Amino acid sequence: MNKFGYSRDTQKLIYAIFGEISNFFTGQEAGSIPYKLDLEKTKRQIKERFLEEYDLKPLKSPLTDFSNFLKENKYKTIKEAETELKNIFVNSLQSSLIENKTFSLALPCLSQHQANDFVSWLIEICIHYGVPLKTDIRDTMADNYEKAFNYVCLKNKVCAICGKPGELEHYDNVARIGGYKFDDGRELRYMCLCRDHHTESHTIGKIEFSKKYHIAGIFLSDRQIKELKKVYTNHFQAFKE
Repeated sequence: MNKFGYSRDTQKLIYAIFGEISNFFTGQEAGSIPYKLDLEKTKRQIKERFLEEYDLKPLKSPLTDFSNFLKENKYKTIKEAETELKNIFVNSLQSSLIENKTFSLALPCLSQHQANDFVSWLIEICIHYGVPLKTDIRDTMADNYEKAFNYVCLKNKVCAICGKPGELEHYDNVARIGGYKFDDGRELRYMCLCRDHHTESHTIGKIEFSKKYHIAGIFLSDRQIKELKKVYTNHFQAFKE
């Protein structure tokens, strides 16, 4: 079961990005205070799209889970079972909301891992649509922003250096894992490069290439690997969930 509860700083970052996305699509400048109704519409639409892309499903039977927990822990005091009871309640709450194509961003309702995933996805959305972000937001998530930029380039088959059409490039030597047939997407770093920059990366070596262009390959999450398998059908053949 997930350990629920994420940081207030992460929550503030999520709402700040919501505001910038709302501003972008309503023609306001980055950093402006978004219109309340537009902001609520943006949040609703983004949450719905996130659920679609992450393929999150509600619990099959939250009441059964709760009933089973009570039977299995009938000799525990309320204090002893308090944390698990809270988690079951949060799971049930989120499940009910997911059924209605939304979810709660209250601090007790997401794990830090789930919240971080959502932030990464929001950054990908901003890069994909060219949503400008305030400098302080960019500074707060500089490392995440670079990783998201690399991933968006991979997903859209665009060179991360020049923007020309590109292909997936193994930043790390595939021989490390025994060859391409053992590549499941979890052990190596990747980036998208056009033919010219691909050739250059092999000519001068990845270390010098990264020094020159200030960019490196990224490790992928399981969610990203599954999405990229649809784009690069001959890669990640060893991937298993």
